[in-house]
Amino acid sequence: MSKIAITNLNKLYNPNKPNAFYALKNINLSIEEAEVVILKGVSGSGKSTLLSLIGGLAKPSSGEILVNGQNIAKLPDIMSSSYRHKEIGFIFQSFNLLEGLSVYQNILAPLSLTSLSKEAINEKVSRAMSLANIEHKQHQTVGSLSGGERQRCAIARAVVMEPEIILADEPTANLDKENSLMFIDILKKFKALHKTVIIATHDTLFDDQNCIDRYVHMRDGEFVE
Repeated sequence: MSKIAITNLNKLYNPNKPNAFYALKNINLSIEEAEVVILKGVSGSGKSTLLSLIGGLAKPSSGEILVNGQNIAKLPDIMSSSYRHKEIGFIFQSFNLLEGLSVYQNILAPLSLTSLSKEAINEKVSRAMSLANIEHKQHQTVGSLSGGERQRCAIARAVVMEPEIILADEPTANLDKENSLMFIDILKKFKALHKTVIIATHDTLFDDQNCIDRYVHMRDGEFVE
């Protein structure tokens, strides 16, 4: 059984209106456990929409998204929230960090909804910071960080719950080349940890990286050869 199996997936915005349009059209895709997949395409090609549906942030207009055999497209909202919290690690282009809080506090945030002991929480946060190479900044507020440091903080927050699936939406768009290469190094760590990773990007830096298993090209909401 595939880790993620997508069948006949469609996403229609503004249905029954003159400005109706399909962001995704008849998407079929299978992703195996521990596979690293790049969704390639220009802005507006449907990459981010597909990530949001896989991550349970939105519902499709039709079709199935099976994750570990469960159709997440049919989950009620409260179960979708639980799915996102436990199963998915999101890395956003804009980082989505809490500016006034420290690095440690930002990474801690997802764990505040658990019943783990203080010791277990500290251990998970430390592990996540180490993976993202941001532990030396843990007491600094996010507002004082560079773009690359913010990205590493966001990565640590994304993995602190130890999700099996990591979704990254244009993760290098706001980074210079040096920090983008650091992201590639972290991607290699994800590969070594057998994470299933899907990255939406048009950055050519991801081309021909040996840690990437497959490239899927998108245009106008569809897959192209």
